Amino acid sequence: MSYLLIKTLHLLAAIAFIGTLFFQVAILGASRHALDESDRTRLSQALGKRARHVIHIVALVLYGCGILLVWPYRQLLNDPFASNFALLLSLKILLAVLIVGHYVLLIVLRMRNAAGERGMRLINLSLLLHAVLLVVCAKAMFVL
Repeated sequence: MSYLLIKTLHLLAAIAFIGTLFFQVAILGASRHALDESDRTRLSQALGKRARHVIHIVALVLYGCGILLVWPYRQLLNDPFASNFALLLSLKILLAVLIVGHYVLLIVLRMRNAAGERGMRLINLSLLLHAVLLVVCAKAMFVL
């Protein structure tokens, strides 16, 4: 697979991932209050099921391509403070791992039925913040 194709898939998956988070936080979260409880529950179940299916595929593409893209730079990770590029790459990887940690937390909370509406909103907001910071690092890697 060519570098350009991998980079393009990675970028498109990042757009889909962050777009989904943005939709959940900025649009769906604010709109849910206009619905009564039964409609909110039905909407959450329908969208949640579909979003989880789509986001799993997007995450596989995003992280798979990310690993392929970072592989040639793996030696830089031995000394993350050697250059701005190495530092930002290390920070980008850390943020990506933290995002996976958020999803592990979501899975555990769902299995225990401990994820309330407010908790889910805070986790989604944190996920969006981490994802935006990751994009900022990615853009800065090639500027600084």
